Amino acid sequence: DMRSDRYIDLIERLVEASRAPALTAHADQPASTTLPALARRDWKRLRQGVQRVPEPAADADLHRIRILAKRARYAAEAAAPIAGKTVPRFSEAAAALQDILGDHQDSATAQVWLRGAGSGSRAFVAGELCALEREVAARDRAEWPKVWKKLDRKRLRRWMI
Repeated sequence: DMRSDRYIDLIERLVEASRAPALTAHADQPASTTLPALARRDWKRLRQGVQRVPEPAADADLHRIRILAKRARYAAEAAAPIAGKTVPRFSEAAAALQDILGDHQDSATAQVWLRGAGSGSRAFVAGELCALEREVAARDRAEWPKVWKKLDRKRLRRWMI
């Protein structure tokens, strides 16, 4: 509700933030050094996350990797105008990882939903669909490490300081 105290408080805080934005210690540094360094931080988080994934990975682990891949990709895209020609290739590889893990997450979510489909003929059809989704998830589980290896190449991240 736009008349609620909560909404009015939000608007007041946004107006105040626009008048006196909180700046970090890096605010006066050139983007050519700051943006690649920030992208490197998100890259390291992604890489560490992948290294910590147990075998076999739980659905939640793969979803977390997808979120980290998205952050690394967006950080790279923010740095692209000043960081060089390899950034788009890095972003494309990160997007590929994000896509395959997104497909896996969609499949895992669909399976959970389908398992609660009810009884009778609906349950039979839901079971068939669930089996198809299990195949998709298995394919994605087998494929994501290959997609990761394409992203985890030193030449794709040389631009990160």
